Amino acid sequence: MGVYVHIPFCEQKCSYCDFHSIVVGEVGVFSDLVDSYLLSLRREALYYKPLWGGRTIHSLFLGGGTPNLVPPERLAALLAFLWEELPCSGELEITIEANPHSLTPEGARVLAAAGVNRVSLGAQAFQDELLQAIGRLHRAEHISQAVHNVRRAGIKNINLDLMFGLPGQSLEQWQDTLRQALALKPTHLSCYALTLEPETPLARWVEAGFAALPGEEEQVEMYQLARGLLRAAGYEHYEISNFALPGWRCRHNLLYWRNEPFIGLGSGAAGFIGGRRYLNVPDVQGYILSWEKGSPLYEEYAELSRDEEMDETMMLGMRLLEGVDEEAFRRRFQVGFSEVYQGAIAELKAKELVEEAQGCLRVTERGLLLENRVSAAFLR
Repeated sequence: MGVYVHIPFCEQKCSYCDFHSIVVGEVGVFSDLVDSYLLSLRREALYYKPLWGGRTIHSLFLGGGTPNLVPPERLAALLAFLWEELPCSGELEITIEANPHSLTPEGARVLAAAGVNRVSLGAQAFQDELLQAIGRLHRAEHISQAVHNVRRAGIKNINLDLMFGLPGQSLEQWQDTLRQALALKPTHLSCYALTLEPETPLARWVEAGFAALPGEEEQVEMYQLARGLLRAAGYEHYEISNFALPGWRCRHNLLYWRNEPFIGLGSGAAGFIGGRRYLNVPDVQGYILSWEKGSPLYEEYAELSRDEEMDETMMLGMRLLEGVDEEAFRRRFQVGFSEVYQGAIAELKAKELVEEAQGCLRVTERGLLLENRVSAAFLR
């Protein structure tokens, strides 16, 4: 069981981003908004508390937005509340996302003292011109300084988010980004292909011809370059976009890929508990008002059937390079996936997109590049 907390505040919106967030305004107004928002998070956590069903929480993830825009002392107080009120494991993984330029040494120390033991830094690239092109506020020099600040605070588990397929990005620049990231010796690296989301500024610029992205073949080459360099450096490629040193896989994200339950707290947050998926309305003021009344305000809410939960378990699990374990699937659903998806699996095997190994169904090297097609085969 895990908890995701959405902190939807940003200094400015990146040109490619379609995540729910709002740009902070005048300091006094923002401070009042933070107080109201954090109080709502506490109310929402208590609302879901009876639904835990005796499960222990093993991961807590503060994402955004930019969580470290909230004063660290207030985040520390929120973490203390959650630790006190929810059935947290003694080995709780607590992650916070942060922007490199705004994570101060003092802020890192306060968060570490509050129990944060994993930091995910939105590095994206190590070339200032590429960072500017996608609307990032930090510069390359801030990334190494942020890593230094986190380590000095006593936090060893550090992830760097990197992006390829950026406007004007060359293969050589991507290789340089990977090498500079490796030189910082993070425990975890996430390498994501830029996705053009409709209605974002970057999508409009590309459509108008003001920006050009690397072609599909070049992006495949970038992805394969990352796989080769990171595995040669000792990182395990354990999920399509994620690499970790042995023993440092992200516990929270494994919940998602294994389709395990988690509570989502905050405006625009999603959750999955008791066979039900929900999405909170992505409206900060609406979210606050709903918890002043003591009830959630959902944009989406659905109770999954057993078949739907099986489909999602297969679709998400195929993102893991180890694949989906048949015995684990059978324990969960009282039937093996080889019985439920016999036709789909046979067709995928014929196309050399999946294989069976050590009791698991997993993507092949070819299937790794066509994972969307693999996952879609399990949607009945």
